Amino acid sequence: MAKSMVERYEQLLLQDPTSAVFVELAKALLEKSEHARAIEVCQRGLGHHPNSVIGRVLWGKSLLHQGKPAEAMEQFDQAIAVDKENAHAYNLIGEVLVQRGLFRSALPILRKAAALQPNDGRVRLWLEQTQQALSGGPAPVVAELPGITAHELEPKPFEEAAPPPPPTPPQEAAPPPPPEPESEASEGSAPPPPPESWDDGERDDITRQFSTIKVEQFPGEEPPARPATDDEITTPGQVTPSRGPVKVYMFPPRKAAKPPPPPEEEDLADTPPPFAARREEYDEDTPVPSAEDSEAPEERAASGGGLLPDVDGPEAREEDDSGQAPPADTESESLSTGVMSAADSGGGGGLLGDLPPPEEEELAAVPAAARVSATAKTSSPSRSRSSAGGSAKRALLDDIPEAVEPKVTTGSARARSAAQVDAAEAAAAYEKELRDKLAKSAANPSFLQRYGLKLAVGGVLAVVLGVGLSVYLIRRAAQGGQTLTEVLERTDRAISQDTRNDFQNALAMIERAQEMDDDNPKALALKAYTYALLFADHGGKIEDRQQALAAMELPGVKDSHPGLALATDVLVADDKARSTARAALLSSTDDSTERHALAGTVLLEDKQPEKALEHFKRALEVSGRNVRALVALGQYYQDFDDYPNAIKVYGTAQELSPEHPLARIGMAESRLALGQELNEALADMQALSADTSLPEALHGRQQLIHGRLLASLGKPDEALPLLEAGSKGQGPLVFDFLLALGEASRASGKLPKAQEAYEAALKMQPKSEAAMEGLGRALLDRDRVKEVLDKLGKAEGRRLSLVRAAAYARQEDWKRVRSELEKTRVNDRYVPEAIGYMAMADSADGNGEQAREVLEKATKTSKQPRTDLRVALGRVYWRLGAMDKARAELEEAMKDPRDYEAACSLGRLLLARGLPDLALAPLTRAVERNGFHGEARDALGRALLAMGRTDEGFKQFTAWKDDNPESSEAQKGYALALWRSGQFAQAAEVLRGVKVGANDAAGHRLRAVILFALGDSKGATKSLELAAKNSSSDPETFCEIAHLYLRNAKTEEAAGAFEKVRADSPDTLCGQVGEYYVYPEDSGKTVPDTLRNLASKAPTVWDKAFAQTTLARVLLSTSTSSTSPNLKAARAAAEEAVKLDPFNGRAHLALGLVALRQKQEEPAVTALTQAVELDPAHALAHLSLADALARKQETLARSVQEYETFLKLAGTSEEAKRVKKLLPTLKKRVK
Repeated sequence: MAKSMVERYEQLLLQDPTSAVFVELAKALLEKSEHARAIEVCQRGLGHHPNSVIGRVLWGKSLLHQGKPAEAMEQFDQAIAVDKENAHAYNLIGEVLVQRGLFRSALPILRKAAALQPNDGRVRLWLEQTQQALSGGPAPVVAELPGITAHELEPKPFEEAAPPPPPTPPQEAAPPPPPEPESEASEGSAPPPPPESWDDGERDDITRQFSTIKVEQFPGEEPPARPATDDEITTPGQVTPSRGPVKVYMFPPRKAAKPPPPPEEEDLADTPPPFAARREEYDEDTPVPSAEDSEAPEERAASGGGLLPDVDGPEAREEDDSGQAPPADTESESLSTGVMSAADSGGGGGLLGDLPPPEEEELAAVPAAARVSATAKTSSPSRSRSSAGGSAKRALLDDIPEAVEPKVTTGSARARSAAQVDAAEAAAAYEKELRDKLAKSAANPSFLQRYGLKLAVGGVLAVVLGVGLSVYLIRRAAQGGQTLTEVLERTDRAISQDTRNDFQNALAMIERAQEMDDDNPKALALKAYTYALLFADHGGKIEDRQQALAAMELPGVKDSHPGLALATDVLVADDKARSTARAALLSSTDDSTERHALAGTVLLEDKQPEKALEHFKRALEVSGRNVRALVALGQYYQDFDDYPNAIKVYGTAQELSPEHPLARIGMAESRLALGQELNEALADMQALSADTSLPEALHGRQQLIHGRLLASLGKPDEALPLLEAGSKGQGPLVFDFLLALGEASRASGKLPKAQEAYEAALKMQPKSEAAMEGLGRALLDRDRVKEVLDKLGKAEGRRLSLVRAAAYARQEDWKRVRSELEKTRVNDRYVPEAIGYMAMADSADGNGEQAREVLEKATKTSKQPRTDLRVALGRVYWRLGAMDKARAELEEAMKDPRDYEAACSLGRLLLARGLPDLALAPLTRAVERNGFHGEARDALGRALLAMGRTDEGFKQFTAWKDDNPESSEAQKGYALALWRSGQFAQAAEVLRGVKVGANDAAGHRLRAVILFALGDSKGATKSLELAAKNSSSDPETFCEIAHLYLRNAKTEEAAGAFEKVRADSPDTLCGQVGEYYVYPEDSGKTVPDTLRNLASKAPTVWDKAFAQTTLARVLLSTSTSSTSPNLKAARAAAEEAVKLDPFNGRAHLALGLVALRQKQEEPAVTALTQAVELDPAHALAHLSLADALARKQETLARSVQEYETFLKLAGTSEEAKRVKKLLPTLKKRVK
């Protein structure tokens, strides 16, 4: 049927695309869930009817079904925008939103609707239900709520929704045709037109649609035929009571207007026909009611009239209330024909309010007896509604009305009075006869009359009990034979066992409980708590956290189970909310076992064991099956060295939950501490290691105790892999575990953890030589040599002397190295490690060949590979200049996965040979194996800086400085990284806090270049002098001295410094390039190619930049014009230099000079200004900038300042004479 209706609506729209029937088509499509087609129909229809409110609402409703709430809200907004004071639009939208469960969006719409309709109880009810849903109450049951839109969003039958044919004005209507058969007459009759005063343009689609109401004739025999009198002749448009069914057309008013009051009874004869003569009267006389005049359907139904107006009219209700019977002519005739009810209800404005009352003469012409019989036989709903206003208890014959004398409206009153008397007597006689029959039948009841009611009730009860029992048995079978209470108890027991599998079983039972009662608060609370435990203990999956929060936020869950709610909040809290959640947990007075168990754990973590113990005890008093509380209590005893009680508690926990991982681990740790049942403990830990459900958080602890048990049972090889994984030990008496953990942490590069482990071991046994040795080696790995000597300086023992010797070797204090190694000798023999240190001491003292022979012999005769001996041999080869042999030994030593010193030494060797790209791999491996090794960090940082990866190098020095802030080497490396990054002031500040030794040439040289960058030429010169004094042959120091002379415009002295560099270190690029930089004009034709070749082979980016800068100067000196090819090549070389070393003033100076030669003054001034800022002590940079600024009048003042700065820096140079002559003239021009 729905498909047929859709096709018929589509056919109508095809005939008239502008028809408003598109609304009904959209409703039908929505009912079939064809939302896309409904949207398309609304879109086309709104093109012709843009002000259609219901069209917009249906469009929005379709979008909501498609999951597009934002677009739906746009359509609702446009519907409201048609008329913002139209309460009907708000009703439609509010109903749609509530049906879709969008209560928050529906609330403001319903509020507006209630404000526009303050007396409409239906809207207020919808609003209250929606507010309750948002406040945590139950969602509104839409089916139980009274409609506020008259079901306008539901599709109508096609006959009601189809538009009527164009009406013919009643004034011009032809006389009615002769009567035809009833079926043909009903089909051929056309509805009258709506009142002309209703303009279609002012009404929405609902008011433009009209419905036909078919009032059926009441059953019963028709009155006897008689000729019509003159008074009964009907006019065109008048309704004849005796003709079959009558069609009445309702035109809903645009607003809730109250129809005019019904005419007085004596004027009924003059009532004009409908719509023809009363149209103007309807438009002019219909008053607009106030808000209090309108009555809601519910209120009207409550008053006894139902949702439709009373058929007896206001006068009849008044008569009923006073206890008087209504006149016969106003009651019986209306019931027999159905027309008088419409006339009397005209004051109510109901569905039949538009029909005129019948003529009084017609009522008088019908015999009273006939009217009484028709009334007695009727079963019309109008009759029942009419009689509802009477007394609550009615007699058996109340349905038989008394004969009432009708009003006499003609001259034949006497005859009619006699007829009425006869009818009254007949009725009285009939009533008496009926009463006698009833009394006789009551005196002799039959079997069924006596026991029929009881038998019927018993049968109904038996059927009900049978159906109930069947349903109960079926439900019990589906639920496993358990009630809701039993399922929840089993769920609680599963959760208390505190394992992953038990949690999964609990969730399955919670699903079963929700099938029984979907909104059960306890089931929802247990669901939230279970997901929270999974999140906290088993992987931390975000999905588990979301499930916990979603279940706990459902209405009524937190209020009914506050303890579970608080525990859930703590378990799923993030870092920001954790403190607040814990505070709420501890301050709560809830007495649930879950809250007490978790509160005790939190207090134990906060170092409040006494309060924690109280909570644990209370948790077990509330529920002795709480395994989580038992395990936490066992941990409490274990922390306080009460291992016997810990074993008892853990044993109880394992009886309740045999597979609980934490109880098993705690039992093993307690057994190990007591030295009892170690084999059983080891077997249990081996089985636990194969358990895939073991929480990730317990893997480390399980591996730790497993390895410790293996070591205790004489299986160190199997224990080493577990201990290398690294974990944290538990318990104050696990001294051997702490030593093993420290060693494993050292091997894995986790030196802070190793240090903590050894320090904890020392706290337990302060005189333990093994713990002190481990601590000393961990500190050495972290380059904290001074701390090693402070903590182990007075300790005795050969192993401790060996550690101190290693510390002195880091400081290259070989005399003390020999002194400490003498203490390790036993029977004139040294341990292999001591042999390595002794050989390096001999090599440092000039006995390299002797050291080489000893190390080669020790390496060959060692029964096991000795990485430390190979590292020492590689360093001795390096000192002897045997670079290839040194590299081979160090690469062999790097094969040890735990060694980092071999990789560091190999990287430093390659870096010293000018191969930073090759050094990068071993240095990176060294840092990966031990990120706290300062020597490796320093070498890796320098390699990255040399390759131009300044940011990465800066990170290496920063990490080294942060880990060892007291190390002067770390601070100097950090200052170097700052200088290379252009942060000159910060570099100077860092270096100012470092005490540079008198013999530290590199430290003095670094301070000099930083001071030059800050413009402190005097301080920089002094630092360079100290560096040269301590290292007279260092090429880098003399390169900086040459640049110092260049800054002061002393070219000859600079050339001499570069010459010394070439003499002492021929392979140094600084010396090879410096000669061409000092005298670029004396270069030959092959010099540019030479410089390009040197730049390509330069080991560092600053050497490459220096070569490119020199190339630019050489090409600039050979260019003859601004368009010379050499000048363009010079520009490219200068730009490349700036790119390679952006914080070098020399590169910017070369770029500025080239730009000046190209007559590009602005770029030249910019580059020269940058050169002056990066190297304020460079006199030639100031001179070049002054010359560039002197070309324009507006920059003469600044030019004078630059000339004066030049004279302060290089007042004795050749260029100073020219400046001194030029300066007075410029000053006059400035004035």
